Amino acid sequence: MTDMQKADEVEADGMADGDEEHAPRKAPVRRRRGQLRLKALIEATDALLVDHDVSEVGLYQIAEKAGVPPASIYHFFPNKEAALIALAEEHLGIMLANTRREIEPRPASWQELIAARVRASGAYYNSHPPLMKLFLGASIGAEVRKRDMAGTLAIAQGRADLLARYFVMPAIPGWTAKLANSLAIADGIWALSYSQHGHITQESIEESLRAAIAYLRCFLPEWIEPRIG
Repeated sequence: MTDMQKADEVEADGMADGDEEHAPRKAPVRRRRGQLRLKALIEATDALLVDHDVSEVGLYQIAEKAGVPPASIYHFFPNKEAALIALAEEHLGIMLANTRREIEPRPASWQELIAARVRASGAYYNSHPPLMKLFLGASIGAEVRKRDMAGTLAIAQGRADLLARYFVMPAIPGWTAKLANSLAIADGIWALSYSQHGHITQESIEESLRAAIAYLRCFLPEWIEPRIG
């Protein structure tokens, strides 16, 4: 018997009242069955978006792919956009964790740190086609866009923390917002590349790096003292 089948023996969870129209349901994940099914549904959404456009994927296809009864999917997602939001939040969480990860070897300059993170982010996008469809595609929904913007701010804060970990950073008013702008610059270049090629070309990654560093040079000195240890 699989984990999902064992968990199905647990009493069914109900839907939470007063949830936002497009938000993934929160109540079902309190129990093990809900956690397993939510994970399966998010993974199914991700798998379907590998070969299908966002407009071609619906709740019933997600339920079928996950092996979940179609009626049960509404306990988690009131509509398709809620499933896309859940997938977007999953990827944003991974990207935020990657942003905060130590860099080896230690970067000798802030430019090296930015370069390492921009190239790593570009590689992550290219290895996850569903993520490109969600964040770089033309058919992105309004609620997914909101999550993307919130994720950009969170990743910018993570990048600010990382810079402060390695360098004696100067005080810059609105610093996190400026880092968010540099991320948005890169995203714009990547979205153009995705629309033309279906992926982010290496040339576009390097172009976005040059653009982000040029923008940040408007606020940062060319050399910042590294922290010891």
